[in-house]
Amino acid sequence: MKKLYTGLVVSSMVLLFASCLKKYDNPAAGTLNGNTFIYAVRDLYHGSEITLGPDKLDGASYIKGIVVSDKAGLNMEPGTFALQETVVTGNQVGDVTRGILIKMSAGDATVNMGDSILLNINGAKLDRINGRLTISGITGGNITKLADNKIPLVRPVTGAMLAASMEQYESTVVAVHADVPDYSAGAVFGGEKKLDDHTGALFYLRTRSEAAFAGAAMPVDAQFTGLAGFYKETGKDTSGAKMTLALRNSADVKFASGALYAGFPESFETPDFSLKPSYNSNNNIDLSTGNWALTQAILANTVIRDKYNLPGKQCIRMQQNLTTSAYVQMNFDLTKGASKVTVFCGKYFTDPSSTFKLEYSINGGTTWVTTGANVSDMPERGFKQATFMVNITGNVRFRINKLGLGTSSGTIFNGRLCIEDIAVYQN
Repeated sequence: MKKLYTGLVVSSMVLLFASCLKKYDNPAAGTLNGNTFIYAVRDLYHGSEITLGPDKLDGASYIKGIVVSDKAGLNMEPGTFALQETVVTGNQVGDVTRGILIKMSAGDATVNMGDSILLNINGAKLDRINGRLTISGITGGNITKLADNKIPLVRPVTGAMLAASMEQYESTVVAVHADVPDYSAGAVFGGEKKLDDHTGALFYLRTRSEAAFAGAAMPVDAQFTGLAGFYKETGKDTSGAKMTLALRNSADVKFASGALYAGFPESFETPDFSLKPSYNSNNNIDLSTGNWALTQAILANTVIRDKYNLPGKQCIRMQQNLTTSAYVQMNFDLTKGASKVTVFCGKYFTDPSSTFKLEYSINGGTTWVTTGANVSDMPERGFKQATFMVNITGNVRFRINKLGLGTSSGTIFNGRLCIEDIAVYQN
């Protein structure tokens, strides 16, 4: 029974992090007219090539989705493109987003990024090519364009999340803030560059020499958005394959900053949640980065309801319906200023949303200054990542100030707030 329970928890959490982060177009809501889902096709693969057809897919011959690779960016081999689909669910676990590579049998595909297409996969082959799960043998006649300029879901991730659950992220669009640990002056995007976000899993930014932006200068740290996946020079399985991120075009690099402080992000994984179970007692807690004040906030680990990042097991949960502020506050200074702060956030379970702001102090916590806009646009399920660009020199500390808006009502939204993975970047 214990093993069954654990399996159900893990399965539920994997689905949780496929949930909606912002408005996106072309969701799939059902199986109609011989259509199946990308996740169903992916589930067929067990290490050997498969010929796809109705006999394998319960009578279906088609998949649909949004093209999420950019032919104009030239960072994907000609004749290959990535297709992503989000299946809308009606429960708290969340929606399901999956992707897959499509390889033409000859020539280049006529599809463009943002095209919504219907794809006939009857007779096509499903296999891993260079470690990447791919449907091959597609011709132009297999593709029916449904619409253009559609906006796919972009999911914020960490390296640890990719390592734990690449099956759900492969060939989909993700965004991650990370250092380039081997950075040197004059470095450009072309080739293979290590990325490290200090969450325990190295991955690689892989840019073809033919890419339109291969010769552009790269920063020491930024938010990199692109297609997650595996790459293996020889062989088709993922054993020994590198975990990679492929930018689609130059616009996929944002929020360039200084390097991430050593020891960050603060993941709230230690100490155990049992040491801070009360919202307003034992407020000063030694976390992995230092001593923090958790005022009207607890360490929390309720599966599905609390929004923590796998493979982590806990986060911060801040109290609801207060008329005064709640705080997650550093009680120590960082000495090299700050250029950027990021934080994952989400509303607790079915609670209303809430509002918080980021504040900083340069005088040891005597006074605090607000930076950036208030954050209140919490997704209904899952989480988002907020990014604050700053320019602070010298000693600095930060805090999350959850506003005391009062009891939730038809016009007031002040539910419980989950905070995860606060990261601070040097100036």
